[in-house]
Amino acid sequence: MHVTGDPVQLQQVILNLIINAIDALAETEARTREVSVTTVRSGAFAEIRIEDSGPGIASSDLKNVFNPFYTTKPQGMGMGLIIARTIVEAHRGQIIAENKPAGGARFTIRLPIAR
Repeated sequence: MHVTGDPVQLQQVILNLIINAIDALAETEARTREVSVTTVRSGAFAEIRIEDSGPGIASSDLKNVFNPFYTTKPQGMGMGLIIARTIVEAHRGQIIAENKPAGGARFTIRLPIAR
């Protein structure tokens, strides 16, 4: 399964999401810290899922995470996720943020599979 796109930009998106997931684990007990990256085919799309076992995203923050300058990090600028969304959408894809039912956050990148 292949997607078409700028590998440096897509790498930047994935790396940003992994770093965010690691940051979310900072206050979690060491034995329960987990970040996973998985890929699956979903119809005509490749999905890349970055998940963590952290506290998840507060429901009041969930609707704003992709807004420019919105951050929950003390040192954050609030630009990482809007840049990630811009890159994914430029590749005719979609990025979704949600909480996992068992706890933690999941970011899903959906990109069209190359023909």
